[in-house]
Amino acid sequence: MTMNNRFVLLQATDHMIGLNLSGTARRCIGVLVLIPIILAVWFDSKIASIVVAILAAGMAFEFSKMLKTQTILAILSALLIAMQSVPLWVFDGGVLWHSGLAVLSFGITLICSGLLAGLFALALSVCLYFAALLLHQPDGHWLLLVLAAVVAACDSAAYFVGRSVGGIKLAPKISPNKTVSGSVGGIVAAIAVMVGLTNVAALPFVAGLDVLNALYLGCGVAVLSQIGDLHESALKRRLNVKDSGAILPGHGGLLDRFDGYLFTVPGFYLFFFAI
Repeated sequence: MTMNNRFVLLQATDHMIGLNLSGTARRCIGVLVLIPIILAVWFDSKIASIVVAILAAGMAFEFSKMLKTQTILAILSALLIAMQSVPLWVFDGGVLWHSGLAVLSFGITLICSGLLAGLFALALSVCLYFAALLLHQPDGHWLLLVLAAVVAACDSAAYFVGRSVGGIKLAPKISPNKTVSGSVGGIVAAIAVMVGLTNVAALPFVAGLDVLNALYLGCGVAVLSQIGDLHESALKRRLNVKDSGAILPGHGGLLDRFDGYLFTVPGFYLFFFAI
């Protein structure tokens, strides 16, 4: 059975058991799932770092299951990835420690499941470390909420614009439903939200960002978010997996929810604290 036929079979199975929710319904469920997470992140940086660490453990577990191997190497790779999100106020091994974890997770996953999976392990590992770094900053949890708003705007606009306008496919071999029009719509929405939060709402922790830099940042976040989404889609196709997990019936797993942060979190941190 070819890979495409297997995906058709998976989709048909979902439909037969009544889990084939519409894209709109999936996004509504996604918002409901994120509400308690957003409230926790809103409350305090330390609480936010604990929540992120719990989510990271779930994502690492999902990733190990996606590899479809129960070897000790897959388990070890998942553990190394999850360790990246340990709050820095609990343990901070420094850049060399976290770099070593990332390289090891890449190498182990490369051996288990090939280059694409290895690169995803590396990206996830680096993302989680930068999330820990971001939440270690005084206003880190607020910045993470700003990033969440921009990524959500990009994702939602890309879906609705792509569905309404259609047109040329963005990456038909990786994600057949994504369109160029949707991608552009997502970028425009991300820029609008970023400019709005920084220059209209003038939130204190991002108020120093002028319109031009906000435009650049919004565009960058949108592009990186879509790259993260496509990376996970490519990996799922390579591993012949429909969803990364089943946190909610018909909705997918944690990695399906947070793939847009894979490259945006490191980029966001570097923009504010390293450039």
